[in-house]
Amino acid sequence: MIKGNIQSTYIHQHNTIIDFTDSIYVADYTENTKTLAVKRSVEFFSPNPPTDIQYFSILNIPKLPSVGIAFNNSSFVYANGNAMTQCEGVFFPSSSNSDSWILFCELKYSSKPIRNTNNLRKAINQLFRTQYYYASRNIFSRTNNCYLIASLPIQSEPFTNFSLPQAFLTKLKRTRNIVLRMKNSIEIIDSNLLAV
Repeated sequence: MIKGNIQSTYIHQHNTIIDFTDSIYVADYTENTKTLAVKRSVEFFSPNPPTDIQYFSILNIPKLPSVGIAFNNSSFVYANGNAMTQCEGVFFPSSSNSDSWILFCELKYSSKPIRNTNNLRKAINQLFRTQYYYASRNIFSRTNNCYLIASLPIQSEPFTNFSLPQAFLTKLKRTRNIVLRMKNSIEIIDSNLLAV
């Protein structure tokens, strides 16, 4: 379902889908390589994590066939060609239906907890915007469990200087079926649920 909807709406994204059956590790090399001759950006690793950078982990113990799309500056664009803001990438089960999970993730590489409030607010904004692009085009339905995960790979959980009110998180799940969390690692339970 989700893959087919992406194919009919965002063919350029569909052409970059990567298939996985093992755990997935997401890393963003943008800042690390911006002054180098060879630039790198968001990269997915599986079955082994990268050894040269910290990362966000999607542990796939049941080895559920899943797919991922790394977003870039041409993933979502305005009519004038300028890039829209987006998160790092999206993941979902290869065989999805209206009950499957969908995961959007955003990484911020800051080692300074004093900057967590600004970094995590920016990450949350990017997650919500990207989720909206997909939701408004009916890529997934309201019944799909939608996970928005902001990660600070250089820091240990829980991230200091930032928290979200439980009432807000509960309302978000109840009214929009969105689970928002600040985590460096999550786990696939099955095609319907993630452990966050």
